[in-house]
This record gives sequence, C-alpha cells and structure tokens, in this order.
Amino acid sequence: MTTLTNTVNTAENRVHREFGFVPIPTLTVHKNARHTLGQSHPKTYFPLVQKLAFHDLTSTNKLPPSANQLLGLGLKFIPTPPVNITKTELERSTERFERDIGLKVYFTGDESTDYDPNTLRGKSKWRAPLPPLEVDNRIQHFTKQIEQLFIPRHTKLNLSRLQTKTLKQIKNDKDITILSADKGLGPVGIDTKQYIAWGLQHLLDTKTYSILQQRQATADLEHLYHTIYQWTCNYRSALGDDTTRYIREHVEKARTDPWGYFYLLAKLHKTPVSTRPVCSDCASLPHSVGKWVDKQLQPIVRKQRTYFQDSFELKRLLGHLDTLPPNACLFTYDAVSMYTNINTEECLQRLQTFLEDPMTLERHPHLHPQALIEALHIVMHNNRMKFGDLLVHQHKGIAMGMAPAPSIANLFVAIYEEAHIPTFPTSSLHFLRRFIDDGFGIWLRDADPLQDDMQWKLFQELINSMGLTWEFSKRSSDVTFMDLNIHLRRGRIFTSLYSKPMALHLYIPPSSCHAPGITTGLIHGHFFRLLHLCSYEHDIEREIHLFFTRLLERGYSLCDLVPLFHTAELKAKQRKTTNTLTTAHNQPNNPRDTRSMTDQKVFFHLQYHPSNPPPRVIQHSWRQHILMPPEKPLLHQLKNRDGFHISLRQLVIAYSRAPNLGNLLSCRKLKVNIQDYTDKLQHPRTTVPNTEDEET
Repeated sequence: MTTLTNTVNTAENRVHREFGFVPIPTLTVHKNARHTLGQSHPKTYFPLVQKLAFHDLTSTNKLPPSANQLLGLGLKFIPTPPVNITKTELERSTERFERDIGLKVYFTGDESTDYDPNTLRGKSKWRAPLPPLEVDNRIQHFTKQIEQLFIPRHTKLNLSRLQTKTLKQIKNDKDITILSADKGLGPVGIDTKQYIAWGLQHLLDTKTYSILQQRQATADLEHLYHTIYQWTCNYRSALGDDTTRYIREHVEKARTDPWGYFYLLAKLHKTPVSTRPVCSDCASLPHSVGKWVDKQLQPIVRKQRTYFQDSFELKRLLGHLDTLPPNACLFTYDAVSMYTNINTEECLQRLQTFLEDPMTLERHPHLHPQALIEALHIVMHNNRMKFGDLLVHQHKGIAMGMAPAPSIANLFVAIYEEAHIPTFPTSSLHFLRRFIDDGFGIWLRDADPLQDDMQWKLFQELINSMGLTWEFSKRSSDVTFMDLNIHLRRGRIFTSLYSKPMALHLYIPPSSCHAPGITTGLIHGHFFRLLHLCSYEHDIEREIHLFFTRLLERGYSLCDLVPLFHTAELKAKQRKTTNTLTTAHNQPNNPRDTRSMTDQKVFFHLQYHPSNPPPRVIQHSWRQHILMPPEKPLLHQLKNRDGFHISLRQLVIAYSRAPNLGNLLSCRKLKVNIQDYTDKLQHPRTTVPNTEDEET
C-alpha cells in the first residue's frame, strides 16, 4: 500500500511540475478545466504587467497621467509594427539570402587563411557567379515558398489605445525629454529646460568645451575630411586595402552629417542628481579612424597588469588567491570624470612614448606606431558634436561614447601603473585590479597604525599623481564593486550580487515584439550569473526567488516560467561543473573550429514580427526545398563549379528588431533651439582658437 501511495505521489509531482496542475481523473476535461481555472490566480491566465514604474523628475511641464502605463514598460519595449512585413522588406531579405548562399557555395573549398577578423571591412555588394543549376533551382523554390508564406497584413498592436495616444503626446511635446538613467536604473522624464540646463553645465565649461560658430565648424570639418584622407594615403600599406577602403567610404558618407551628438544620462544614484555626458559618435566624421585605433589598442590593453575583462574574471582571480592573513582588508577607488579630465596633450605624449618603445614593438608586432600616433591625434583633437542647434568642440579629454575612449583611457592609466605600482611594497598592497575608471584592491594593514596610515596615504598620492583625481573608499571587510558585494571572511573572499536601491528591474515584458528566444536567453543568462558570481547557496536561492517574482510582476505567466527556470538551473549547474573540472585538471577548453562551423551555416535575415510564420515553418521550407528535397541528393552531396562538396548544413534565422521605445523617444538628437530654453547664451558664440597641431 505504501509503495502504491508513493508511486501515485511521484506521478502527481511529475504532472504538476510539467503542466502546473494535477487533473482529477473522475471529472471530465471540461470540468477539470473549470476547476483548475477556478483555483488559479487571475494573473495566471491574464498575465498583465503589474510593475509599471519610471523616474518622473518633471516639474513645470507635467507628463500625461498615463505616462507610467507607457514608460513603465521600459525603453527596450518594442511596439508591434502595424504591418507584419512589406513587399520591399521581403524582397530585401530574399535577395540577401540568395547572395549569401551563392557566396557560400562559390567559396566552398577555399582554404585560404589570410582572413584577419581585426581588419575593418565595408559591406561588399559583389555577387558570386550563379551556382550549379540544381542548387540555383532549390534556392528559387525556397524563396518562392517564403514569398507565399509571408503575406503583408495589418496586425493587432501590443499597445493599448491609451498607450498609443500617450506615446504620440510625449513624442510631440518638445517641452518634455525622456532619457535613460545611468547604471540601467530605468527611464527618466524631465523638463526639456532642465535637461538643457544640465547639458550646458558641461558644455559651458571652457576648460573642456568650446562653442563653435557655424562657419568655423564647417571649415574645421572640411579640413578634417582632407586630413583623414591624407592619413589613409600616407599609411595605406599599414592599414591594408580593406581598412583604407572602409575608412574612406565611412568618411565620405559622414560628410552629409559629420557631427557626433551630445546627450546625457541621469545619475539618479547621486545626491543631488547629476548627469553623465555622452557623445553618440557612430556617424561622425572621425568615427572610422576611432574604430581602427580601438582595434589596435585592445590587444595592448588586455595585457596590462591590472586589467580584467568582467565580473566573472574578477571572481576567478579572487578565487585563486591563497588564504589572506588576518590583517587583510578591502578597498575600492574610482576616477572623478575620467574621460573629460584626461589632459589631451599629456595623454598623447604618454601614449607616444609607450608606442615608440622598442619593448612595446617587440611585444606587439602588429603595431605601426607612427600611423597609430597620428590617428590618436586625429581622434582626440577632433571631437565635434551637436546639442540641439549648439555646435561644440571638446578640446580636453575624450568623449565617453567614442569608439576608442575606453581603450585610450585604460592605456593612459595602465602605462603609469606599469611604471609605478610594482615599486610599491607588496607588504601593504597585496592585490590590485582596475576596470577602466573603477579599481579594487586588497590591503595588508601594518601592525603600527601610524605606519599603516602613512603607507595608505603614500599609495593614494601615487595613484593621484597619474594625471587624474581618484576617490578611495574606506578600508573594510565589505565593499561593493562591479555589481558585486565582496566580503572578506576568515581569510577568504566571498561574493554576492548587488543592485542599486533605485533599480526598477524593468525586464522586457512578454508582450514586447521581441523574438521568443529573448526570454530564454534572459533566464539562462541570469542563472549563469548567479551560479558563477554568488558564493553562498542561500544568496542564490534568494536571488532566484526575487528574479522569479520580478518576472511575474512584468507579466510573465507561472506555467511559462517554471519549465524555463528548471531547465536553466540544470544547464547552469552542468556548465559550472564542467568548468570546475576543466580548471581543476588544468585542461584548456576545447577550441572550436569557427571557420568550419561558419562555413556550414547560412543566415536568413528578417525583422521579427509575431504575425509572421514561426521559425519552424521557415526551417521546414529550408529542409524541404534546399537541404533535403524529396527523392533528390542531400545538399552537402552536391558539388560547386570547382568540384568541392557544398558544406552547408544549417539555416540560422537572424532576427532583427523593430524600433523600441528608447529609439522612438530618443533624446540623442535634440531637435530644439537651445536659445529658446535658456538665457545663458546671450553673447555671440565664440571658440577657443585651434592650435596648428590639433589637425595633424
């Protein structure tokens, strides 16, 4: 009897875990459905976004009362486009697919190894010759089937009429600006007048910025265009043809709108609220040169003494430390406005000395120091941007948001560290790592408090002598760093996740027009973080419960989350176990042959829409018409014109997304007249004269 009861209980538990309820065998299907729904909370079958919040800092100009219904969805929420796909979009997708698969077939068997992933390349429009007739017919059958499956139609929207109306109101109200909070703390609504006042607090600082007149700005940018072109001529052999072509094409395209765009992030975690200046640089004139600079500096930065890549690497480094002595303590330090406080000339001189050092060239043979030094001058002396109708030149530091900004700032500090940190006594400084402008260290206190304080002050003076100002935390056994709570207990380091008190945790709601894999990736990624960054089991359990509750509040249903959480936990534990065993036996991870894996895949690019056929339908068409048509050879059994077997085996559906609320309400291109919102610009616009070497 006991065995039977246990068997029944086990079966009921398995059914409940799989389906979320246990049916009553004596009732009909209809009555079971009524009973289950009656016992369930309404949010189980009516999943609504319960947590709708944003930061409202408006005062004079009020947002609509329904603003929380829209902004509470989060700026990553994607409104469903009214039409699932247009004929033009479908033609673009199928034409790109035909070209891509034609290239894959044509280059099958090409064993050349001269491909360099660090080379910048523009988009090529070259099409391969037609593939063999059998392959060409299969491609045509597939694209024809796709055109029959994707029929343009008007679809149901995922915004209510009230939300749609609110979106139009906010977009058309020039007196309200929507921006993002720093550190991912959510959307912020602010009066445009206040937003401009915050911007001018930065831009009217004549030590860092200059206000430009239109005529001079146009002349400067024209001169910059010719400077970049001449630079590509002088160093074409160092750049290579592909990179030279990429830079010239980008510069030519950028001439129509050569500016970066100045915008702000709200630092809500600061008291009083302050802002972080950022330059949207991706379409500016010097952007392509900046990308090349970044690719050259990245390998150097990664090899610096205090460099680490992310929280996972920091956790690994701390886990490998021996047991710390009882006098050990922790500290953090961060730079004050690093990017704008870097002295441009000092930075360029420090980097030039380093790059011309024979030891640097021996360690990094890919460098062409003279080309890189001149490119650094171009990037750091030519950051011009717009703020509304205001034209600005940043003549000190480098703007956050420019492609090479993190690498330049990192290397500026790292060069100093390499020269001075090794000379500091390890009897005091036991461990030091830095992530751009945030540092973490382990300090060993001296038995003599006076000696200890003197050493601590000497270390602070050493760090503050590099050309930047750094703020240090108190030395203690508990610090917060890189979104981690780091604890020192009994000579060992333990960590848990940290989130700022003002964080709204606005996870993307399930009603957003995102591809379905987003939810799976979100949950699996969070479990990976938890199991790798949390030291204690109770911290993991608490964070899982919080995460589960927050997703329910964002509109996810219980029956969808339970199996996803179950699978994510199993996979994260398996991966962690595998990584632990590999590390314990000093076995490197098996390297993947990325070239062969890429050769076996072809991509079908498409903007996601929930009304379009699901991926399984597209995959079925791929198998039926191209990969394995009935009564025909498999695709990889066919040969291209050079006699090589075609290696394609997999279709990957590469979804792009429609504009999200952040794109639709973006304040990056502020389309207002600054003079209408402030009296701080009463005097004619002036500029700090350029020195001759600024355009070198």
